[in-house]
Parts: sequence; C-alpha cells; structure tokens
Amino acid sequence: MAMDLNAKAAYIRGLMTGMEFDPESKNGKIIAAMMDLLEEMAATVTEHDDALDQVYEDVDNLDEDLTDLINIVFDVDDEEDEDEDEDGDATYEVTCPNCGAVSTVGEDELLNNELVCPNCGAAFGIELTDEDEDAPAKPDNGEIPIE
Repeated sequence: MAMDLNAKAAYIRGLMTGMEFDPESKNGKIIAAMMDLLEEMAATVTEHDDALDQVYEDVDNLDEDLTDLINIVFDVDDEEDEDEDEDGDATYEVTCPNCGAVSTVGEDELLNNELVCPNCGAAFGIELTDEDEDAPAKPDNGEIPIE
C-alpha cells in the first residue's frame, strides 16, 4: 500500500509537469503546495509501514524466544501437550472394569466419585494414587487407577 502511494504521487507530479503547469499562478501555488504535502505524506506513510513490518517481525521473534524460554524453565515436553484437551485442561485415559473400553476423561470428571463408561454404561469408581510412574498401578477393590 505504501509503495502505491509513492507511485501515485509520482504519477500526479508527472501529470503536472506534462501539462505545462504554472506553479507561479495563484491556483498553481496552492496546487504545488498540495503536491509537495502529498509526496511528503506518502513518504512518511512508507516509513511507518516499514517500521511496522519490522515491529511485527520483532514481536514474532520475541514470541518464539519466550515460548522456548517457558519450555526450558518449566521443562515442558511435547508429550505433555498431547495430554491436554482443547481448553488446555489435563485429560486422562481410564479403562472400564466391566468391558475394558478405554475412554478419555477430563480432570473435572475424574474428580467426581463415580464415572460412567460411555461404551457399556457401567458406573465405576476410581482411586487417585500418588504411586511412582514407573511402577504399574494395581486395582484396589475393583477401582481402576489413573494411568
């Protein structure tokens, strides 16, 4: 857009020159001053447009750097991102003790005392444990631990 303004101003200046325009007449002085103003404004808009493009590029670079820094500071892995739903809430896979179907539930659903299997409709409870991630979790009284 900014380059178009400069080109248009140059075109009008060329028209004025080709018309044998008299810049010394009363009307000519006003039109010549307006033409000078138009060229100056077009040049200023071009400078601002270029500066704005540079700002956008700098902001994008800062955003990428900040994302990298956050990932380093909080030790974020790509795998952790996969365990979140669209809202950014954590999701968990739960296996139904009745039919063995694996379903994904959100953290809010998980905190309820009882879950209902979407496959067979069986209601079952789960027990939240703080066991080591390396050790396999064992069911306790028919309740399925979170994996």
